[in-house]
Parts: sequence; C-alpha cells; structure tokens
Amino acid sequence: MAATTPRTALLLIDIQQGFNEPPYTGRSTPDFEDNIARLLKAFRAAGNAHVIHICHHSRPETSPLHPSRPGVQFMEYATPQPGEIVRSKVVNSAFVGTDLENIIRDLEIERLVVVGLTTGHCVSTSVRMASNLRVVDHPHGGVAAGQSPTGEIIVVSDATAMYTRSYAGKEYDGDTLHTINLATLDDEFCVVRNTEEVLRSLGGADR
Repeated sequence: MAATTPRTALLLIDIQQGFNEPPYTGRSTPDFEDNIARLLKAFRAAGNAHVIHICHHSRPETSPLHPSRPGVQFMEYATPQPGEIVRSKVVNSAFVGTDLENIIRDLEIERLVVVGLTTGHCVSTSVRMASNLRVVDHPHGGVAAGQSPTGEIIVVSDATAMYTRSYAGKEYDGDTLHTINLATLDDEFCVVRNTEEVLRSLGGADR
C-alpha cells in the first residue's frame, strides 16, 4: 500500500449470529457475507489500515443479542483476529458508552469505512454521530468558506443490510428500507460506495 494512501479504518457494526434468528427476516443485500469477507481480507492485508469490530449487547434477556444468548457471538466470517480492536455497546450508537471516538482520533484516521447491521438502526445512528462529531475531517453536509477537508466517511452499500419491518399495519421489505436509509445518509453524513469501489481505493480487489 502506498505511503500516500489515507489512514483508513474498517468499522464493522454488529455482525452477530443473533441476526440469523427471529424477528430478523427478509434481509436485503444477498452478497453481504461475501462482501464482508472480501473487505476484511483486503483491510487485513493493507499496510495503512485498521479493523475495528463493534458488537451489540442488548439489555432485554429475550433478545438474541443479549450477552447470555449464543446469538451475541460474531458471525464466523466476521470473527475478529488477534490484535484487532473490539468494543461492545448497549445502545444504537457505537460512540455512546465506548471509547471509539478516542480510538479513531488517536489513530488519526482519514477514511472511515462503515459496514454491518443494520442499515436503519445501528449503522445509521453510528454514521450520523461519527459525522456530527467529526471524528474524521470530512466535507459531507457542507463546509464553511475557506475550509477544504480531505477525509471521508464511507458507508458500503452492499456490505450493509436491513430487514423487513412493519409500521401502521403495513410491512416494508428489507431492500426498500435499506435503499431509503442509504439515500438519507449519502452526501449529508457520508458518501455511499460499493465494495468494488472501496477495494480499488485500497489498491485492488481480493488481494
């Protein structure tokens, strides 16, 4: 990886086995697993990149993501390797009740790449907070005159996913909700790209 490549971090949010259980059905993004694996492989091989894993610990004991349940474990394809940063959270934002903000600032990250579950909940909340906190010096949402930030927050469209949800007696499929949530994030809080684009920015796909 060239020395001029921005310091980059891959932030993986809540890729846990509990999302294979009810009530989580009708997931979007059929290539989610493969794309997470490809991104992890590339980031682990890159010389100027870091991998950060976030897991959710639900408070209700009936939740598949409660610490007492097997679903709290990471998916096999997203299991952290020794030396990678792992933090747990109990709310939607990965920045509340954790030292994630300090980690990103201390690493002097210039490009934050966000993937995981789910697009409309913990991914969206964490991205919005990352943007508002300006943990990366980014231009998303506009900048003041005379400023020219060079950092980026990137949400990977085909490495995030959403599930079917119901509201007011109507069911909304995961694909629709995924797309709508990406639309509300793009350009305002981040830039949305796909896996191939992110891999190319690291110097090539499937290294």
